[in-house]
Amino acid sequence: MKKLMYISIMAIVAGFGCKKGFLSELQNNPNNPTTNAATVQLVLPGTINNLVSQISGTGTNNYQLQAAWVGYWNYSGGYTFNTGAHEYIITNTGPVVWDAYYGILTNLNVIKQTAGADASLSNYNDIADILEAVCYKNLVDAYNDVPYSKALKGAGNFYPTYDKGSDIYDSLVAKLDVAMADISANISNAAKHTPGADDIMFQGDMTQWLKFANTEKLKLLVQQSAVSSKQAYITSEASKTNSYGYTTQDALVNPGYSGTQQGALYGTFGISATGGINGGYTYIRAGGFALNFYKTTNDPRLGYFYSAKGSDPTTASYYVPTGNQSDYNADYLGTQSLALTQSSGIGPGLITKAGASQPSVMMLAAESYFVQAEAAVRGYITADAKSLYQSGITASFEYLGVDDADNAAQAYYSQSAITNVSWPANAADQISTIITQKWAALNGISNMEAWNDWRRTGFPAVPATKDPNSIEKHMPYRLYYPIEEPNTNNAAYLAAGGDKIDPFVNKIFWMP
Repeated sequence: MKKLMYISIMAIVAGFGCKKGFLSELQNNPNNPTTNAATVQLVLPGTINNLVSQISGTGTNNYQLQAAWVGYWNYSGGYTFNTGAHEYIITNTGPVVWDAYYGILTNLNVIKQTAGADASLSNYNDIADILEAVCYKNLVDAYNDVPYSKALKGAGNFYPTYDKGSDIYDSLVAKLDVAMADISANISNAAKHTPGADDIMFQGDMTQWLKFANTEKLKLLVQQSAVSSKQAYITSEASKTNSYGYTTQDALVNPGYSGTQQGALYGTFGISATGGINGGYTYIRAGGFALNFYKTTNDPRLGYFYSAKGSDPTTASYYVPTGNQSDYNADYLGTQSLALTQSSGIGPGLITKAGASQPSVMMLAAESYFVQAEAAVRGYITADAKSLYQSGITASFEYLGVDDADNAAQAYYSQSAITNVSWPANAADQISTIITQKWAALNGISNMEAWNDWRRTGFPAVPATKDPNSIEKHMPYRLYYPIEEPNTNNAAYLAAGGDKIDPFVNKIFWMP
């Protein structure tokens, strides 16, 4: 948490050997930029892009391991055996999402400082609060207790203490309420500056920001469904979300991606600026558990989440699913035997014909529908859970570009007596069916959410790694705090019990 101090030191060190007068020029602190140097219009697009790259990214520190843990992905034979993934080995150096989110939060803080001082920029302040809630939710979901109320103070506090995860969640719900009330009150106020091209997600449509924030609030509440002591609070707060509406269109981000500046997913699995395959495509392969789920449930998304054996995005055939299940194959986690030509890769629903210009996903409409469906079954909101469930499947088919998506989705969820596809009669089975189909829809798109759902519900029943050398019987419940915390913020780290963390025993507060 002392990152800002390190930047200041580096700036001074770098100054030696520079032009005369460099010390006087440092009177403008680079860690506290002036409004002229960093306007909200300049900071917002990069911040949104950094956040979506973190959420939808596929590097080791961007939920690649979680994708393997929940059965989405595996690794190609012919490469060195990925012992870390197959044996659930994690450390305080990886995977780590801490720095990425706190870096994004620092930029959001810049927006809030500027917009908070100018009433005409309240839309920017509200957007920053909404995105701040996304960041802190993801930090709590990975680490549980984290610096929050004392964080982001710069030189004012290099050693922030940790807040309880449950308290942070409550604060985020309240923060979203304030942002939504302000947006709603000023939706037609000409005195408020509305973002334009700098809003690379909703292009200044504040109604969409309102719905996105409301959906994020519902996610925060539903995530706590296993916390018995908070049921009255959850029900009360969730009932308030009915008034604003929820996300019904994919929240997509595109700052102008191209061959040289690609989105995180395409930049890992798509075609590079020089016309070759980006390296992740040949290394990351389909996971056997998810691939076989699509097969056994007669799911046409099989050929969209995964590619046919031997194909890749440089060939025209890649973009046309074969419809033949035998063309798709994968190893289960713990095995890594299939050669590149024998296994399926990431499919044309994720690496699309749009090429390098394809947008990145902040949140799918499908996810929103499934969250609402679960909330309805649990009695948190008043809505038709079955209809929302079916809408979630349809939205997933539409996002992936499945042929005749509406009819194909209806044919899929109308199959009779197929577990976790057809709508069951009792509430317990409805929850497992909703969560399983949510998992099926988020494959490779929102790996963190799939990991969250497994940790809080146990669905779907993902098998443990098949690696006989693994001493762990289930995927991790949480991540270690990063090594920088004991190194630079040790007192707060120890007070939070960071030195006693066991990721296979210690749980996030919302886990049963």
